[in-house]
Amino acid sequence: MAAIDIIKRRLKEDRVPDIPDEVGEKKKRPREVAFMDVNLCFPCGKCPEFCPVQCIEYLAPNTLPGRGVQPVQDRFQECIGCYICVEVCALLTDYDAVRMYDVDLVAQLLGVTITDRKPDEYIAAQPYEEYFSEGGAQGARDLGKGSRIREKMNAEEQAILAQERARS
Repeated sequence: MAAIDIIKRRLKEDRVPDIPDEVGEKKKRPREVAFMDVNLCFPCGKCPEFCPVQCIEYLAPNTLPGRGVQPVQDRFQECIGCYICVEVCALLTDYDAVRMYDVDLVAQLLGVTITDRKPDEYIAAQPYEEYFSEGGAQGARDLGKGSRIREKMNAEEQAILAQERARS
């Protein structure tokens, strides 16, 4: 059994997480949105690949000085709250850099409104390091939710995932 099959079985959805054939679009206001801890993100490119609405992108060059390849972050106002990036990061890469945050908390912290559709104009991803990264000044990372299925996995499934990570 492959790691991806374990994740699919645990999520009980054949479509999750597959690399999407086509890009979807936000249709309702999610309960939670994703943020990447830019200090834990080793920009492997897995989460942008799996995002069904393609709202995850590499930060612009020199956004975080001293880092060659910039980490990724999502354009949270386009996020649909599907948890795919969380599971991909935690289970396929073991970086565990992605957390989901309640939209009301995000709206309060960032002073924004999160609606049922993506913004009319493109808004580039920002690091939001002070809020959603370990050691950030506003320290909300501990309020985020990580993988929902990691703790449900049995020893055999954990071993299969570990083997697949070692091969990558």
